[in-house]
Amino acid sequence: MKVLVIGGASYDEIIHLDKFPEPAPKTIFARESYQTPGSTGLGKALAFKKLGYDVDFIAVIAKDTYGKNIEKALAKEKVNFFPIYKDQTERHTNILNKLGQRISIFTAVPTYDEIKAVDYERLIKGADIVVLNIKSYCKAFISLIKTHEKPVYCDLHDYDGTDEYYKEFIENSEYIFMSSERIHNFQVFMKDLKKKGKKWIVCTHGQKGSTALTSDKFDTIPATKLEVVDTNGAGDNFFVGFVHGYLNDFNTEDSLLLGRILADSCIESKEIVNTELSLEYLNKKFLETM
Repeated sequence: MKVLVIGGASYDEIIHLDKFPEPAPKTIFARESYQTPGSTGLGKALAFKKLGYDVDFIAVIAKDTYGKNIEKALAKEKVNFFPIYKDQTERHTNILNKLGQRISIFTAVPTYDEIKAVDYERLIKGADIVVLNIKSYCKAFISLIKTHEKPVYCDLHDYDGTDEYYKEFIENSEYIFMSSERIHNFQVFMKDLKKKGKKWIVCTHGQKGSTALTSDKFDTIPATKLEVVDTNGAGDNFFVGFVHGYLNDFNTEDSLLLGRILADSCIESKEIVNTELSLEYLNKKFLETM
């Protein structure tokens, strides 16, 4: 199956602290720090590839050191990468505490003007499914995706239920993934999306588990208690695990379990996608839950 992932590549500085600092001038010593390719599209593309999917990935980077590192990482995993070169590569500084909570600082943001989606029309035409991420430049691809009638999967992350920026993404997606972090009543919101024709909605709740609405009822599973190494990419991995279950005719609860297994593997690793991840790894872990 051909998966097209559109948008979201960065090069990140990861800083681990015991706890977040108080808002006062001081010197802080990190427990650990390192650099790694990241962002929502890159994480999804790598996870799909490790599960055996044929993956095309379109994202903005620059022809700088950071962009070259991203290209090398994707080439190593044999992801078909189609860069849109701009003035700089997106960079984040992610600060994590021992609880796995994160502060993400965008330290470099490229210029996203003049995106020529038509240059990538053949990729859209050849895709079985499209994962559309919420980067602003991804909106340029929506018209062509609808022209070729491709099913669209969209991750809204911590959408608050009202921000107009997300409207176009929601309206043009059949499958919605999101976090309940900023939604007051996530079940009401999920039901509203279902009434508007969405085929399913999945909502994660961090340490409180996850919920899916695929028909007329909610399915919920708890989170597992883990020793957190790095939470970067956990949501993207959950997304891929659930979609994999759905595409392979797993029931809703089992698809949620697959998502949790991928998310757990990410949390237990420094990488945005665990280097041990494979279809065999996933199947083995899934059987262990039975």
